[in-house]
Amino acid sequence: MQGDPDNYISLLSAAQIETLRHVFEHKNSKQIARIMGVSPHTVDERVRRSLKKLNVSNRIEASRILAAHGVFDDVTPYQPLTYQLIDLGSDAPPADADVGRSSFKRIFDIGSPFPTASQPVNRHGLLERIIWPILIAFATILAFSALYSILVGLGRVLK
Repeated sequence: MQGDPDNYISLLSAAQIETLRHVFEHKNSKQIARIMGVSPHTVDERVRRSLKKLNVSNRIEASRILAAHGVFDDVTPYQPLTYQLIDLGSDAPPADADVGRSSFKRIFDIGSPFPTASQPVNRHGLLERIIWPILIAFATILAFSALYSILVGLGRVLK
């Protein structure tokens, strides 16, 4: 960059500085857009205009220039170590929640095969994935045999 960087930095708007601060925090355009309440296209446009004003070639270099000149002193340039959803839901049950349950009941506690409010994702293990098709086939056989016996009984009554 040629010339005085302070002159170039003074050309940036508050929104462009805020956008570059998030770039310095290693956030991508979608994350920045979500935080700032704008579209990702707007974020990219702010970055493009900032690059022209600072006379640099990429967004990382632009954010480093601002950081080097103390524009965002209280910002850490590191990403968080864990990625979590904003609303995680209720806490997990305690580790000793299954203590006292009989092993017989645990064998037959296989959960439902379709999503529910309490279990929106299929987290069945191998045992549940084997047992459910068997149970469905058995229930189908029972239903058709009951229907057959009803039809045979009706046929005998009508003769």
